[in-house]
Amino acid sequence: MNALNGLSPLGRRPTDATGSPGARGRHGRRLVAPLSILVLAAALAGCVETKYDVTGAVLGPDDYRYRHPILIDQQLATMDIPVGPNVPKLAPREVGNITGFAQKYRASGATTLAIVVPSHSPNARVANGIARQTANALVAAGVPRKQLDVRSYAAGAEETEAPIRLAFSRIGAHVDGCGQWPAEDQAFWMKTENRSYYNFGCASQQNLAATTANPLDLLYPRGMTPADATRRMTVLGNYQQGKNPSGTYEGLDNVNLVSGIGGTN
Repeated sequence: MNALNGLSPLGRRPTDATGSPGARGRHGRRLVAPLSILVLAAALAGCVETKYDVTGAVLGPDDYRYRHPILIDQQLATMDIPVGPNVPKLAPREVGNITGFAQKYRASGATTLAIVVPSHSPNARVANGIARQTANALVAAGVPRKQLDVRSYAAGAEETEAPIRLAFSRIGAHVDGCGQWPAEDQAFWMKTENRSYYNFGCASQQNLAATTANPLDLLYPRGMTPADATRRMTVLGNYQQGKNPSGTYEGLDNVNLVSGIGGTN
């Protein structure tokens, strides 16, 4: 693209204030810009490129956030419930595990929880009864019954203890590629240039991804919660009356410490 085409935005040759094409000097000679200025302007017009930096920091090739980024995508959360051929009832500890899985489901914001029951297996009849008990345990844990989707999968005749699987789709965070030790980590130039090894920071990234309750918080912040209107009016009222607007919390320093626990004095 030629930035200096000598045309105005309307496609006409520019004119001076008198209407004549081009400005002329006192002796009628056209005033022409030096050639070097025109060449420089054309070069700048063609080479200028706007670059945007989202984070405000330049990540080098050794930066752990560049080598081991946290990936956010759809994941399948599952839980298998073992079903014995002669155990027609859920154990109390299994009900507790189902309750914990239901809490994760409700916190994820998912809308469908699948109960996948084995079929054509020696324990198929028992599994159907366990599936109904599982559904009741999920409903008791706060999962709406209309969000339960009962399905089946074909199990072989040799699978005498084919499990029932609970599953739902959720947004998860993870890091790929941890534990890699390429050969260049031992190269001489890696040591002389004081560069970090390839696996540096990968475990920390993976731990951060695993402990994040809502992976979307790594992409953008949540909306602010409403302000406490009662507390706000109290603070503004004290300020208008010339009083100290800060709160006074009495009794917090009067704490009775219990001694002698876990041993003798």
